[in-house]
Amino acid sequence: MGEFDRVTFMNDLKKIVEEASRIIGDIPYQHYTFIAIGPGGGGIEHLNSTSISFSGKQMDTRAGKLKMYNFLAHEYFHHYNVKRIRPIELGPFNYDRENKTKMLWVSEGFTVYYEYLAVKRAGLMTDEELINAFQKEIQTYENKPGHLFQSATQSSYETWSDGPFGRTGDEVNKTISYYNKGPVLGAMLDFNIRHVTQNKKSLDDVMRFLYQEYYQKKQRGFTEDEFRKTCEKMAGTSLKEIFDYASTTRQINYPKYFGYAGLAIDTITKAIPGGWLGINTSTKGDSLLISNVEYESPAWKAGLRSKAAIMSVEGQRPATLTAILKERKAGETVTLQVIQAGQSKELTVTLGQKGTKDFTISRLPQASPLQKEILASWLGH
Repeated sequence: MGEFDRVTFMNDLKKIVEEASRIIGDIPYQHYTFIAIGPGGGGIEHLNSTSISFSGKQMDTRAGKLKMYNFLAHEYFHHYNVKRIRPIELGPFNYDRENKTKMLWVSEGFTVYYEYLAVKRAGLMTDEELINAFQKEIQTYENKPGHLFQSATQSSYETWSDGPFGRTGDEVNKTISYYNKGPVLGAMLDFNIRHVTQNKKSLDDVMRFLYQEYYQKKQRGFTEDEFRKTCEKMAGTSLKEIFDYASTTRQINYPKYFGYAGLAIDTITKAIPGGWLGINTSTKGDSLLISNVEYESPAWKAGLRSKAAIMSVEGQRPATLTAILKERKAGETVTLQVIQAGQSKELTVTLGQKGTKDFTISRLPQASPLQKEILASWLGH
């Protein structure tokens, strides 16, 4: 175990546990144990404990510490959301077959949502860090083509074949992860409930009701319909649009929902300088290996696929690729010598213009009293 300030760490962990427990309002265990298993990545939740990769070195930097605190909050909150508050498909399990559910955008996605809120409400994350966390989640799936092909519910149901973070290789272009879209849908649902109830109710009330009604009272998981009815019961109105966003690839009206909390979000597409080829690469010896080709990019349309090796660019060593593209413009060409599927060939690709959205989230300058109240309570002020 690495050297770090154990006293501060334990005090901070205590604050995280207290805030996460306060959201549900009940502690269903006599003892809860965090089991640190040393260097590595990932963790797994249990009913009254969690096993986590932890060596202490993560505490050396602000970014590392915040990532670890979020991770600990995530695994801890799972003892509520997944182990007790759960879709009906997730237990009791049939270990002879897949246990598919369309609700992992809630089980995992909302746990990501509450990891951020628990750390923020514990006073360990700034307002800006919380807001930036959601900005990055939106960027992660919106700036990739997968959001045009796969919904959050599909991502949940197909995790057995796709993996929790989407498919790999070229097929990654047609998938998303419920770990990214789920927390954003959680934020939108929370903001909507707060807005229509004049900030009298929130997603916290939904989670408490699910815990009390289905875990404590009925001692079972909830169905998709029961989850939706619970949300709409708290809101006192239909939430069809948000549930459509979860189950379809419909374009999301982010300004509407973030506006409920007095937040503006920049959804304008901006051109990235330089010519766009549309590949990600890794270096191996004197060649570049293509690790991913963006769907419908110039490289994709030219027939390039992942695992191909770029031997030269404009007759030069491929290490110059980035510099060359930076100096080119859309409409210009670049000539590549590649080896793909065991065959060497020369390709001349016409470069395109890459557009991106940064989804910068900021405070509305003329927020209403209700918007200000919702933001302040959401931030834990």
